[in-house]
Amino acid sequence: MSKPNIIFPLLLILSISSFGQSANQKIQEADSLIKVKEYQKAEGLYQEVIKGEPGNNLAVYKLASLYYSEKNYKKAIENYLKLVPNKNPAVLYNLACTYSLINNKSDALKYLHEAIDNGFSQVSLLKTDADLENVRGEKEFAEILKSVKSLGNFPEAKNFDFWVGEWDVNNPQKQKVGDSKIEKILKGAVILENWTGVSGYTGKSFNHFNMDTKKWEQYWVDQNSNSIYFVGNYDSTKNAIVYYSYDHAKDNSPYIRRLTFYNLGTDKVRQFSQRSTDKGETWSTEYDFTYIRKMNDSK
Repeated sequence: MSKPNIIFPLLLILSISSFGQSANQKIQEADSLIKVKEYQKAEGLYQEVIKGEPGNNLAVYKLASLYYSEKNYKKAIENYLKLVPNKNPAVLYNLACTYSLINNKSDALKYLHEAIDNGFSQVSLLKTDADLENVRGEKEFAEILKSVKSLGNFPEAKNFDFWVGEWDVNNPQKQKVGDSKIEKILKGAVILENWTGVSGYTGKSFNHFNMDTKKWEQYWVDQNSNSIYFVGNYDSTKNAIVYYSYDHAKDNSPYIRRLTFYNLGTDKVRQFSQRSTDKGETWSTEYDFTYIRKMNDSK
């Protein structure tokens, strides 16, 4: 409860300055009292703030969390329920946990659904939080896990992992054309390409699996601020990610681009760029690169 990786202030909407200096001072004093385990005095201060400002969400949240820590689950629920109209996923999740602790499975599952519907996405917390032990064996809980909008629920989000690594990049004549370092960033949600050509030309691409469209997207930008947007998917028959760009489909001389990344095994990837001026009827080659994993890169 009040898990360290849940950012509860999202529910407040109010800035600290908006609840008035005296209320703010009392809340800070109550927070300090909790640190020295003066729970009863802290409770009194939170209640005092709420009496003067019934809409002070921060004080209500902190009071609810205090009751939870004291295992006064009835009063914790009473106060969390006051915050439900804000539809903050952290509050809804904490409310579900508290209902689970008193073995009220139906309400626990109800508010887990609501938390997820409003953006809660921490699958690992759902799987491990001891507060949810009473509902984790329920069939509905398994369905809730599957409904979370999280990359962990989309195995296809790993279909481009074969490109991750450090590479020497060659043309069909086996001449080196550049170096590329491909890494996963933002907790694995994005595959970042760092390209340096032998001529000094540099660029980066950001690749991610879009959970809404269920497609892969790439946004390329170079040192001259030129950019290309691609969208595509994994083709299991080719063992490849196939991207298309329609950025120039409406030009005076229209064309579309196809960019294919073939998985050729642990240490080799082919990047094949093509262009079509007849809406995809025929294709001409722009470039054909082979990525060879550097010897110092252990996958």
